[in-house]
Amino acid sequence: MKKMLMINGSPRENGSSAEILNIIADKISGMGYGSEIINLGKLKISHCRGCMGCKKAGKCVIDDDMTPLYGKLQDADALAFAVPIYFSTETGLLKNFIDRLYALMNRRGDGTWDVKFGKPKKGVVAVNCGAPDGNMLYHGTMTHLTVVLGTFGASDIAAGIIPGTHSGVKGSPFLGSLLDDVEFQLSL
Repeated sequence: MKKMLMINGSPRENGSSAEILNIIADKISGMGYGSEIINLGKLKISHCRGCMGCKKAGKCVIDDDMTPLYGKLQDADALAFAVPIYFSTETGLLKNFIDRLYALMNRRGDGTWDVKFGKPKKGVVAVNCGAPDGNMLYHGTMTHLTVVLGTFGASDIAAGIIPGTHSGVKGSPFLGSLLDDVEFQLSL
């Protein structure tokens, strides 16, 4: 069975981002995928210090709750980010997590990057917000997170913005559209 590692970038373990990930997990279970949700809000992950110790040691030198996630990231067949909008962008929790992925990158002599992210992956980006017109406002965040997944070799990325989540996510046509895209991308 293939596995999707799902990153909940919300500090709320049971908020809209978690609800979206659970709905995606249900959807993909019928497609031969298992899933594991990582709730960043429950973990103690230090910020990247920019010390470049990872370039000398070949791995991040900070030993915290991020350490076991590197192996899970490399072993996964697919990676999903779900995150609420905080001050017009992703949460600090998710940004911090992304910054720590730098330990998996090494610059080659020709200026290109060697990325130690394991096998090629599929990807999902789910951005959610309370603003009812958020689908018109937060494409920059969705694009940024899609580029992050692409940097680490993900292809066939489903991405969407689910606005108006203060009233719940179930029944949202935006969520339905994202789920259709997830199904399509994972089938490629």
